[in-house]
Amino acid sequence: MNITSFLRLLLAVVGCVLVGCDLRLERTSTPVASATAVRVITDTPIPTPFVMPTAPPPPTPTCPDAPRERLIVGERGHVLPDDPRPVNVRSDAGTENRVVTTIPINGVFTVLEGPICEDEYSWYKVRYRETEGWLAEGDLTSYYVEPYGIE
Repeated sequence: MNITSFLRLLLAVVGCVLVGCDLRLERTSTPVASATAVRVITDTPIPTPFVMPTAPPPPTPTCPDAPRERLIVGERGHVLPDDPRPVNVRSDAGTENRVVTTIPINGVFTVLEGPICEDEYSWYKVRYRETEGWLAEGDLTSYYVEPYGIE
């Protein structure tokens, strides 16, 4: 291989390295009996076809007679101002259980457990100040609470 052939090969290799092409070397014979030429073969990249991702199915509601659950265990929630009454926090899930405290409008609480379905409501165990208990997220007409930070 003479110096000119070597420099052409070197420039081809450096060019491929800079632009990221696939580089394969192939030996071919030349008219000169004692010399061997090297030809650079580059493959044209085949574009990957775009496949539209499929959205996951909506979650199965815990309670079919309640609105879709929005509260997140381990996160905070707050009482919505849609109804002027505070939200009842009960000793256990269900409307027949004793009220242990109430949370005022815009009151912020921490979600500890849930949801569980009882009396056609999705119930979450929450901590408000020093008290823990269960509150209903809403009914089919409106939510009573939502994740904190939603505008």
